Amino acid sequence: MKKTIKNVMVAGTLMALVLSLSGCATTKVISDPVNKVEVGSDDEVDKVVVVDWTDRTLGEIAAPTWLKNMRRGNSDTFKEQWGLDSNRVVKISMATGKTEATAQALSRAGFAYTQAAELNQKVIGRVGQGLNDVGQLEALFVAASETKADMTGLREEAGFFQKVRTTNAETGAKTEQYIYYTIYSMSKETWDALCKKYLMDMMGGANLETETQKKIGALFSEMKADADKKDAQKQAEEKRAYDAQMARLETEKTKAIEQTATAKLNAQEAQAKQAAAEADLLASYLM
Repeated sequence: MKKTIKNVMVAGTLMALVLSLSGCATTKVISDPVNKVEVGSDDEVDKVVVVDWTDRTLGEIAAPTWLKNMRRGNSDTFKEQWGLDSNRVVKISMATGKTEATAQALSRAGFAYTQAAELNQKVIGRVGQGLNDVGQLEALFVAASETKADMTGLREEAGFFQKVRTTNAETGAKTEQYIYYTIYSMSKETWDALCKKYLMDMMGGANLETETQKKIGALFSEMKADADKKDAQKQAEEKRAYDAQMARLETEKTKAIEQTATAKLNAQEAQAKQAAAEADLLASYLM
């Protein structure tokens, strides 16, 4: 398959932008950034189609608008359709599996990892820009990667699966997988507490310099307000900053750091990470 997943510790892959949204709902759909990237012709790109999905027999569409919008970080449509208070923070976790049950289990198991990865990206992308010392940036990367997200106070709101068939552009071989999306909500107070604990745990790291700790501490109010992204442009800017820091680390032999951090993940986290990354890649074809 020509499209491969770069297996890095970071979760920037989980934030990949999806294609232009289409749908029949009246909710305003966020437009794509102006800059476009060149894409392969039909015979160069793997063909990905949805062959089954949740409530297909009841008339539900394969990629409902609320799911498309949530993939872009906007949960307003979901809140409206599920009758949730507008102040609740809504998060999505997704994973792939050979069966629906496997994908669902991995989606649930990987949620804490997904949120830690999101917080990881925020910290590296924002704090890392102000660190000129490679050693400080490396210490920050390791600390952010190893800090866990303690997910409490969650409420599972909904789940949605897609059975996806991929046809390899080179060989014509067909494979099938399930993507399962699990949607959770939490109070704003819960999200604030999560951000605070994550940042405090990082600042307690023995390898972090005082300068870095101060920059991390200054992030709290910003991250509290950033719980529910409203547009794809904001995600794109954060992703670019994050990728810039990863490029810096890559030039300073970060492979060894990445391997060290990866070795400390347990088998369940590693499996959930891979399943979430695969789901993100597949979903980017479909939305």
